[in-house]
Amino acid sequence: MLVFFLLSALAVAMLWQERAKYIESQRYQLLQTLTNYASELEGVVNSGVVALDSIRSELVLNPQIDLNSLDARVSLLLHNYPHFRHIAVAPDLVIRYVYPLPGNEAIIGVDYRNIPNQLAAIEKTLALSKPVVAGPVNLLQGGSGLVVRVPVLLNDQSVWGVIAAIMPLEPLLERVRLTGLQQHFYVALSGRDGEDNPGQLFWGDQQLLSIDQVKVDIKLPVGRWQLHAAPKESAAWLVGSLQWMMPLALALIVILCCALLLLLRMAREREHALYTIAFQATYDPLTNLPNRAVFTEQLSRMIKQAQSSQSSLSLMCIDLDEFKQVNESLGHLVGDKLLRAVAERLKLLVTEQDVLARLGGDEFVIVSQLGSAPEQTELMAERLVQELAKPVQVGEKSLAVSASVGIAMYPHDGMSHSDLLKHADRAMYAAKQLGRNTYHFYDAAMQKEADRFVHLHNEIMNGIAQQQFFLVYQPIYCLKSRSFNKCEALVRWQHPERGLISPLEFISVAERTGAIRPLGQWILQQALRDMQSFRQQGLSLKMSINRSSQEFNVHHVADEWLQMISDAGIHSSDLIFEITESLFMDRISVQQNNILKLHQQGLQLAIDDFGTGYSALNYLSRYPVNLIKIDKSFVTDVATADKAKSLAAVLINMAKVLDVQVVAEGVETRAQLAVLSELGCDFIQGYFFSKPLRAEDFVSFIKTPSLPG
Repeated sequence: MLVFFLLSALAVAMLWQERAKYIESQRYQLLQTLTNYASELEGVVNSGVVALDSIRSELVLNPQIDLNSLDARVSLLLHNYPHFRHIAVAPDLVIRYVYPLPGNEAIIGVDYRNIPNQLAAIEKTLALSKPVVAGPVNLLQGGSGLVVRVPVLLNDQSVWGVIAAIMPLEPLLERVRLTGLQQHFYVALSGRDGEDNPGQLFWGDQQLLSIDQVKVDIKLPVGRWQLHAAPKESAAWLVGSLQWMMPLALALIVILCCALLLLLRMAREREHALYTIAFQATYDPLTNLPNRAVFTEQLSRMIKQAQSSQSSLSLMCIDLDEFKQVNESLGHLVGDKLLRAVAERLKLLVTEQDVLARLGGDEFVIVSQLGSAPEQTELMAERLVQELAKPVQVGEKSLAVSASVGIAMYPHDGMSHSDLLKHADRAMYAAKQLGRNTYHFYDAAMQKEADRFVHLHNEIMNGIAQQQFFLVYQPIYCLKSRSFNKCEALVRWQHPERGLISPLEFISVAERTGAIRPLGQWILQQALRDMQSFRQQGLSLKMSINRSSQEFNVHHVADEWLQMISDAGIHSSDLIFEITESLFMDRISVQQNNILKLHQQGLQLAIDDFGTGYSALNYLSRYPVNLIKIDKSFVTDVATADKAKSLAAVLINMAKVLDVQVVAEGVETRAQLAVLSELGCDFIQGYFFSKPLRAEDFVSFIKTPSLPG
């Protein structure tokens, strides 16, 4: 009951506040209305003053004018501005002219100096040198009116006289429709003679003196009036939005009371709800399999049980091959459906004693008692690989996926859940290196390899920071122009303890560990600096720079590279990025977008080690390839073996058909050069001309090449 009263009080307070807002909005609307009326009334009064001022201007220009000659002008003025009853002109403060004359003959000759109350007003006008609107005053003809007096001062500031006009008040107010406003509002005017006295109303409803009102100013040439107004009826309680808010508030109070009853019921169900939430928090929402936290706990429990019973366990780490490409090409929705289908298939392959979980992404794990003998585990792994290699129906699409499986055995490969997971994961990566769609058992050599990778990764990162890397350049000879017009930038590592380390040893590690990105950035920056130096020394060469496919996996990396090239003042068309065939075959959209962005900006692309990978004609025709570099393995026997020469001819002819230029790598003899020239090769690179040289030696070689005789 207390809650009901509190809610009711809150509702009344809110309604009171809403009513206050409504009243304030009504006051604002009335203020806007009064402002419009005040502007119109101010305009009418000041227009009359302006009209009289035109007569003043004529008198200043011609002080000796015959006043009777003003009839035509004044008649036209009264026609255009009918609010004046009559206009009088008093040179030397004696009325000598009045229009219209009929009915006003008695005021001709009146000397204002003999009328004290009017003399004071005239003196005020003359002292201010401004028109003054006085009144309203009672008119002999009936009603009230305004007296507009305009001083006439000659150019030497001497007083010529004054112009006076009577403006009846009631017609003036009817003209601006102010009297019509009194139908719904109390309306009044204050400020007699332009004086600021809002407590005295000279026209309108006197009730305004005792009620809340809205006021706006009406500016006169001297002083002001104020226009007052207030509604005749006070606002009712249920006005505006309150007409629906009051019933709504009552309804809300009833609803809230009912909600309290429901809350009491929900409190009894809270314990059950918390249990349900805890259950859902431990399972993967996509596949309804246990998540990593639950699996880790279950794996630890099974290890303790195996310790007690002196039995073995097998842990299998399962990773879908090319799942990233499914997400990239078909979308994450299809990818999610594929993961659910794979999870259902895995559930059919495990027993009740096994634990199946999803660790995240496309990675699943199974821990099984089947590991009591390696043969049993191997049979299960073979079955997993075979079943997961079968096409999966996802909607109308049939997706062919496979899986790589890594296996770690307890206690042989680890005594804790973290060691087993780590070792099974490394075995899984070993399975992928074997070609995927297979399984691999963990062995101790993998740990040594992993430790070597970690150590070498750290050394690579330190080497970049300590500037242990440097670039060498190997010239590329153009058979058509018979000159060196290209070069390839190659990275070298001068280790402080191990000496010169071959790129074959550290590039693959950098690609596996992610160090290739900072290393690649350094290579590009240094190559651009050296290219600037080459230009300053008079060399005009295109430079070829190797890029790893891993570097293309970063969104907008092409924009980053193009900005670096632009900042160095190098044209994109003077650079060639060497990439491997796998970059085109993976068909990952991020990589393809970066490739196309580079090509669109004029940067050339070359396929390195062509012929050793996929060598598919379709990607050469689909993608923007400018050059192919025939691997040294095809060049070595080209001058001595017909089969090697035929293979080289096929590669060169294929490139020619597709309008792609050819660079032969690893040329070491004149015989190789002659055969390749005969087959139509475009460019030659190898030790026959020069080994890779440091930048300063490279410049000297290009300026004074020492070609073999």
